[in-house]
Amino acid sequence: MKFSPTQRRITAGIVLAYTCAYLCRLNLSAALGGITESLQISDTQAGTLQTAFAIVYAAGQLINGAIVDRLNPFRHIMTSLIGFSICNLLMGFCTSYPLLLCLCFMNGIFQSMLWTPIVRLMARFYPTKVERSKASLAFSTCMIVGHLGAWSISGVMVNTLGWGLAFTIPGIIAFIGMLIVRSLLREARDMGSQPVVKASRAQETHGHSLLGMFASTGLLFLLGACILYGFVRDGIVTWAPKTLGGLGSGGLAAVASSLIIPLINIVGYTTGNYLNRKGIKNTRLCIALMTSAAMLFCALLSLNGGMWITALLMGLGCAALNGLNPLLTALVPLEYDKTRRVSLVAGLIDSFIYIGSALAGFVGGSISEGLGASALFIAWAVAACVAALLMLLSSRKKCLKALDDYAV
Repeated sequence: MKFSPTQRRITAGIVLAYTCAYLCRLNLSAALGGITESLQISDTQAGTLQTAFAIVYAAGQLINGAIVDRLNPFRHIMTSLIGFSICNLLMGFCTSYPLLLCLCFMNGIFQSMLWTPIVRLMARFYPTKVERSKASLAFSTCMIVGHLGAWSISGVMVNTLGWGLAFTIPGIIAFIGMLIVRSLLREARDMGSQPVVKASRAQETHGHSLLGMFASTGLLFLLGACILYGFVRDGIVTWAPKTLGGLGSGGLAAVASSLIIPLINIVGYTTGNYLNRKGIKNTRLCIALMTSAAMLFCALLSLNGGMWITALLMGLGCAALNGLNPLLTALVPLEYDKTRRVSLVAGLIDSFIYIGSALAGFVGGSISEGLGASALFIAWAVAACVAALLMLLSSRKKCLKALDDYAV
């Protein structure tokens, strides 16, 4: 099945937009070692930079998820791209920790405006399940390209010309990308508000109120899993470059080993898409299975291998988690299409993921600093185990049936 010309433009636009977002988000983890050394701050303070971003991002997802159905998604996307590109340009010239911390907050605010309007565009321009699955697979490439770009550009800059350029260059790229996205998403410029389906009294009796939707469709279990998922996924992403640098001789060798992680992600995305389309039809069950695989790889990390073994295991764990990411952040919210609350659910899921991401920065830094890297690896394994169990609870037949009971 082929996309129409409009669908191809929308796909290219949202992929480019979110690739720019990853370039201006994941560069922080690649630059943490250089920032720590240059500004003479502790691991806990360095982790707080990620926490600052994640807290504001999580709160912003809740707000944007609630309001984006009533706003023009095109303007929302443009504001986001302009805002976080400027924030990254300014971060490149920071000479003090408090100012860098403030800009991380601002970066989180603007980045939180991007995802929920993109999900709304997906709901509007990809009406069938096959189209949405295909669009989700295409969208997954932005994380691979963004991850590779952020860590390679930022890693080389930190080790050659200074950590400031690890933010300046992605900021410039994102601003240029915004101009291209503006042209590609022209069909979305006049999109208006989307009405919310209000439940009747009869429906509310059967659990179709907003609160009933949380309980009956397994959304509460799912959101709990999202926190733990974010803690593990962004824990690996945040601390991998610095951990690998400490295990090896540092420098470009550590940069090279860290790039194993985004490269292996290609396998994760392919596996996740295959399982969901041809293997396990229950998307939530597929997520639980891949989270369990990540748990195993995190547990093996605690055996303390060398730099390259550690990079490989981190890559496999990250691949499993990033492979399920399009399923969790795109396909699961689209399950709520009949409720007309796609943007709200997308915002909630991404918000709760970044609550876990906030814990990955500050709590992860504290565990690593106080108990060592092995304790952090074990914490990731335990969190992944509980996340898998919660996803299993949300994947029960009665939860999926509750979604089907909604009438448009």
